[in-house]
Amino acid sequence: MKFSKYLIPIALTIAVIVSLTLSMVLWTNPANYRSKQSPEQNSQTETMIKPKRYVYTPIQAVYTNNAGKQHILVNQLVNVVSELKRTIRDYQKPKISRYSSGSKETYFKIANQPGSVMLSYPTPVSMKILNLNVGNRFKKFPNYTVNRIILPTNDSTKIYLLNDQGFKVYQVKVSKHSLKALNKVLTMDMRTIPASFKLFNNQPLVYVNTTVQMQPYKYLIDRQSEDYYVSRLLTDDDSQSVNAKRRKNVVIYGDQSSLQLLFNSKTRMGRFSDYRPNKNKKNITSVLTNSYNKLSDLGLSLDNVRFFDYDTQTRTVMYRTFVQGFPIFRTNGFGTISTRTINSSAQRMDFSLDNPEVPIPSKKGYLTLPATEVVLKRLADHGYKRQAIKKIQLGYGWKKDSTSPLLVDLNPDWYVYYKGRWHSYTEMMNQY
Repeated sequence: MKFSKYLIPIALTIAVIVSLTLSMVLWTNPANYRSKQSPEQNSQTETMIKPKRYVYTPIQAVYTNNAGKQHILVNQLVNVVSELKRTIRDYQKPKISRYSSGSKETYFKIANQPGSVMLSYPTPVSMKILNLNVGNRFKKFPNYTVNRIILPTNDSTKIYLLNDQGFKVYQVKVSKHSLKALNKVLTMDMRTIPASFKLFNNQPLVYVNTTVQMQPYKYLIDRQSEDYYVSRLLTDDDSQSVNAKRRKNVVIYGDQSSLQLLFNSKTRMGRFSDYRPNKNKKNITSVLTNSYNKLSDLGLSLDNVRFFDYDTQTRTVMYRTFVQGFPIFRTNGFGTISTRTINSSAQRMDFSLDNPEVPIPSKKGYLTLPATEVVLKRLADHGYKRQAIKKIQLGYGWKKDSTSPLLVDLNPDWYVYYKGRWHSYTEMMNQY
């Protein structure tokens, strides 16, 4: 009887020791872990990787009611954009035609028509990428580039596709499409922000018309180890032995041939360089597809990761993590992951080793941010050139939590794309 009293504690102690021993083996030899993963483990990893359509989804929804008043629809208990996107997958016999090009008046007339919803990408995507989000219904369309989808709420026979570049408008006629699901989403309990869609520096921009209250967040972060990425990116059947070199805060792993992985322990950033020959295609569909494949190689959860920007000059694709429908900006303006095709023999991927995973209730109350026009006026009064501002975006700033390395504070702010880089509005104002 006395022995049985200690049986369970002894068994638990042995189990913990065995678990720790196995963990040490995996941590110290990531290559073995990579090669010995079971099909079930690989399957679990792949389930985190969302299909391409999840990553290349619109990031903002603006509703224009029948009276012409506009509101940004904000995620709360439900992802509004995802719900709206589900309503555009049953178009029957769609046909596309050029409706207008170069006319700002026509462009805004279509974009701001009463009784419509506008779904927006941050920068244009190709029709083949958009096609992923409409149930493959647009597969026969020319591969135009577009970044806005206009969904009439009272006309089931047509939708419109817009490209800000050149103020292009395409009309898509459909023989059959139910508006029931779309209008049902609009009756859901959601937060709305008064807005207006108009020109800024000759580019379309969604203005926030009033002060807006946004909730700060505290997140538990997912801190991936360097070994995890070594095993995913450098260790495969074709790779050579992996060597490591350390220089102060930087560790560089290489396979002695064409792959290199660099980690900065101070910034918690990683850079993967691939010097193997690539197809070096410059069309947008190929670049975005190749970028998504690189993104998937990381093996990270993509639940809240979205396409945020594509620079056609450098072929750099930027992705950001979104919280409650708003993007996260780190101190240096960086997002979550970026990929770049440099030339036919070099590709690069920059990524963070820390990413927000689980929200924790914050004791901070809502913060009040000024309207768009107020932000622009204050910046101009502080000496910033209005013409040098290309974009302005509500978002969250990444700040390390002082109480724990596993926590991060996400504070709402305006972010301004000024002279080729994203800056916090608060920091811009504090510089003078």
